[in-house]
Amino acid sequence: MIRGVLSLSIALFGLGQPAGEAFQEPADYFPRSLYETTVTCRPFGVETRWALLSEFKAGRYADQLDAAGEAPLFDREGQVLRFTWLRSRHAPVIVRLETAADGRVTMTATELTGRGGGYPGEIARRIERGLSAAEVADLARVLERTRALEQPPTGCDFELQGAQWLLESTGPEGYRFVERLSPRDGPVREVGLYLIRLTGWRYGAVY
Repeated sequence: MIRGVLSLSIALFGLGQPAGEAFQEPADYFPRSLYETTVTCRPFGVETRWALLSEFKAGRYADQLDAAGEAPLFDREGQVLRFTWLRSRHAPVIVRLETAADGRVTMTATELTGRGGGYPGEIARRIERGLSAAEVADLARVLERTRALEQPPTGCDFELQGAQWLLESTGPEGYRFVERLSPRDGPVREVGLYLIRLTGWRYGAVY
């Protein structure tokens, strides 16, 4: 059950730079199509077309993922679900779930010493463990109920400070990329909080 759910493609993005600006793919972490696809948003009430993923934002994500020892997912085989939580004023957290051919799911969670809104720092702590059958089944129910992996690609959110909640998945149906900015409720927040709980780590600043 979980294998089918984790193979779903995700589509979540935040605001980027105006479409048509110079393209650069930082560290090859993301497919070129993300830079070339545009979405219409209305920041401050003004209708504007933005690239789904800007060079600046991609560079920020790539720096954090690289510091955590994470590899790009878009050209990877197998089934993987990854949640990247970048709080502007607090330590970055990345949770990755990999599904093996026999259905077993392994979690790797990493917390960095830096800040999600700046220098990532180094690895502060990491845990690797297999999920129990009950945890795998519970995760499948959460994903099916929330349909987080089927949400619109962007909420067109804009804040000077906050937290990026980024979901990526890869599997037989391909790769997609989904993001929300400081979600106060909704499917992406619910799935993100569930994955954080799987780590056993506790955080006072959840935004």
